[in-house]
Amino acid sequence: MTRAVSPERKREYNRRYERKLPPEAKQKRRDAQAACKRKLRQHRSTARALAEPPQPANTLAATGILSPAFSWTPPVQDKTADGIHSQTHNFPQHAVASANDPGMRGLDLASGMLGTQVPLETEVVTWDDGHITILPTIMRDGQNVLIEDLRLTKKLAAVPASKPGSKFVTHLNGAITENELLLIEIRSSLAAGKCVIVHEAVRPGPLNLTMEYLEKRYGIHATMPVDIHDMELQAKHPAQPHVPGVMRDLILGINNQNEHRYVLDCPIAVGLPPELVPLDEGQMAWHRTIKDCPWPWPWPGIHLSTPCASVSQGGVLIPPCHDSKGQNAYFFPVIGIQLRTLLFPKIPHDGKVPFEATKFLCSPHDLDNYDAETVTVYPGDLLIQPPGQLHAEYNPNPVLAHGGHFFTYGTLYHTHSSRSLEVTPGNNSRAQECTDETLWRMAALIPWLPPDKLLGKCLHAKPLLALCSMVLKPRKYMGQSLVTTSRKKKQPIALRSSSYTRACAVVTKILQHLDICPQDLPAMLKDLTSFEDMGEVIDLSRCLSEFTHTV
Repeated sequence: MTRAVSPERKREYNRRYERKLPPEAKQKRRDAQAACKRKLRQHRSTARALAEPPQPANTLAATGILSPAFSWTPPVQDKTADGIHSQTHNFPQHAVASANDPGMRGLDLASGMLGTQVPLETEVVTWDDGHITILPTIMRDGQNVLIEDLRLTKKLAAVPASKPGSKFVTHLNGAITENELLLIEIRSSLAAGKCVIVHEAVRPGPLNLTMEYLEKRYGIHATMPVDIHDMELQAKHPAQPHVPGVMRDLILGINNQNEHRYVLDCPIAVGLPPELVPLDEGQMAWHRTIKDCPWPWPWPGIHLSTPCASVSQGGVLIPPCHDSKGQNAYFFPVIGIQLRTLLFPKIPHDGKVPFEATKFLCSPHDLDNYDAETVTVYPGDLLIQPPGQLHAEYNPNPVLAHGGHFFTYGTLYHTHSSRSLEVTPGNNSRAQECTDETLWRMAALIPWLPPDKLLGKCLHAKPLLALCSMVLKPRKYMGQSLVTTSRKKKQPIALRSSSYTRACAVVTKILQHLDICPQDLPAMLKDLTSFEDMGEVIDLSRCLSEFTHTV
């Protein structure tokens, strides 16, 4: 448990710190502190208050399928002069509301960490939704070695907060109960390239992140070996940010003011909420084709939708990135709040989305070519992203979160676009090979889909043509591999299984039905410019009947 810093100790610390400063710097520091206290008084009246829940912003809430969820309105911000930008300041410690308790939520996420988890003089920033958080800070010889992370965090803090009615994010309010309309809403939003957040979808965890909770709830033991991402190392050597250790090292380091660290991808057995399991149509394709298309190798569950946990200390920034396997990604924190900034490429005059520009966003973090929104993900909220969604993550407090991936038929056009970004020389992983196998099985399953789906509930032109392209040209979406490379052509070789033959036969029949030559697919997909438009509904109820005949 975090210990509060006594006022006497803080005053003594300030006196020792100011003795090292010249008179001009000392006066400047005191002026800044006075200004910050004035700003803090403006926030204090709303820091512990709850706002009224918003009116239903979608058909699901309006029909009563989702009960009202907690949501809150940020305080009115000063829009004069610098008010339109994020506000950066220092301020003294005071009472902090808990992020995990819906009845005690507050905007101040910083002051409980000052002097304990981070140095007392750490700068804080006010985000667009009103939350006050620390900025990444590790002091070495009087200098913040995380200065670039600090600058990027300030940029992200100035990004507008996502609200109901957003053109980029679908907000669903309430606990998940009946799921038919919920699944339809999620599928249609993801297919249109929109993210989805379902507030209070799962039960949140305890108030504090402890080793005892990780062991009892998830079987993540203190001695579990992990690769720990270290932000200080990442600033110096971005390609080698890891330090070896065990999970206990990360948890004990929460109150270490000289580190900001996190661990990703700890396999766990807790995945999507049961009501949303039907979204994972890639897993469904495996289960329903394994008899007709046997898999001769060990079951590849670890590469499909096996959920993982991420554990983070406070003040951790993950710069803009995207998932390269072409799957939908879901995420929900159990302990702590995450501020996730979602980035959407602006469409130029010719109507084509500049996917290539996405590759270069990680440096120098120029957000001008992107529309952006920041989603505040509270404990128990569920955030789902379509394939290839560019995003940055900031964990202002220690965070435990679940996450995973899944395929759906409706988002296969985004899968195609996301995988196209990753066609660069490199080592193919087993996960890439299992991605191809999953797509082949999704194609092989199409003739056996329920009639309502064959009549158009999910098989629209754009995702269907994208699936055909990925089935017929698997090499096109794979990087070079030292193991699976042709000696003559120096090109990657996709593993072939019984599902590949069946998938090729199915997609070939579909293309014949549509009177499309396979060689024309790349040009057709390139000309499809609108993310929101899925294309016309394709009726496959008759053309695939030959595949369902039993001998």
